[in-house]
Amino acid sequence: MITKRRALSIGCFCSVFCCSVKSTEPEVRVSGPIIRAVVSESNTAPYAFFSVDGKLSGGISKHLLDEVAARMRGQVEYLDVPRARVEPWLSRGKADVACFLSPEWVADAAQFDWTGPLFYTQQLVIRRQDSPPIRSIMDLYRKRVGTNHGFRYPELDAAFKSEQLIRDDAHSLVSNLQRLAQGRLDAVMTVDLTYSDLMKTQRFDTKFAADPLWAEPSAVFCAISQSSEYRMQLLQTFSRLTGEGFFVSELKPYQPVPVKP
Repeated sequence: MITKRRALSIGCFCSVFCCSVKSTEPEVRVSGPIIRAVVSESNTAPYAFFSVDGKLSGGISKHLLDEVAARMRGQVEYLDVPRARVEPWLSRGKADVACFLSPEWVADAAQFDWTGPLFYTQQLVIRRQDSPPIRSIMDLYRKRVGTNHGFRYPELDAAFKSEQLIRDDAHSLVSNLQRLAQGRLDAVMTVDLTYSDLMKTQRFDTKFAADPLWAEPSAVFCAISQSSEYRMQLLQTFSRLTGEGFFVSELKPYQPVPVKP
């Protein structure tokens, strides 16, 4: 039979023991920085791959940013932000970094810090194979050109604004190419990596031809928020990875042509 005094002693022992056990349990803590990176569905394959529930599951952007975070002994919080909101989120400090941009493709490049060039990409003008080649902006005069919503096209923006060319936005390259195949567009703007990756798996009702844009290949960068507390760490880490040739190596499986160093 357990007496009242013994029961009290057992209760006190259990209380002390349980507290001591609880206090020895390891606390789960996130070590290092949490980097808020913008990778939205406007970043097409092979830059980004998304699962059926819309979560980032792979691609060049994930490999790149995961490696940056690992070098900083931190982790990445991926933010799905439409392209039109990327610049405001960076400028207001709601995100730390956004990749695959260029100072030429944003409204105010001075409000961000920029990594060195990660790689170079060739802009393409896609047309139906039975239509004449497009070698200059004059070949697009009065033509309807498929573009991506929220994207800027420095070589064409003035002509779009003056309505010498007709800009027709869509949310994906697939949608634009479908409309091109149907004769609803005269040409589509894209870049080499995205187009070559898509054409490995997609089939359309007509054959296309890809003409390189008359401008030189564009350098591609990552933009860093000037409000980010990890600003200098990010810039230094990107610089080290560029020096090691990490980005060129990462792109090799996807490149239709050799990467320009």
